[in-house]
Amino acid sequence: MPRDYNMTSFLLPLAAQVIDRAIAKIPDDAELGEKLIDVCLHILAKAVKLTKTDMDDKLLEQVSAAIKNREE
Repeated sequence: MPRDYNMTSFLLPLAAQVIDRAIAKIPDDAELGEKLIDVCLHILAKAVKLTKTDMDDKLLEQVSAAIKNREE
């Protein structure tokens, strides 16, 4: 296996733990919530680009449309 894959497989769970702990400490704030939604959409879009299934593309479309409809 490539060295990058081994490092990624080791670091991703660690990063997920750090992110989870950081999210738990974020105060409840509507404006900050909107920013977090933007970040999550950005991460989801990147994840979808890395997959090979149409289901992920459809999920991103539905989530993006739902958020857009909520704003209107």
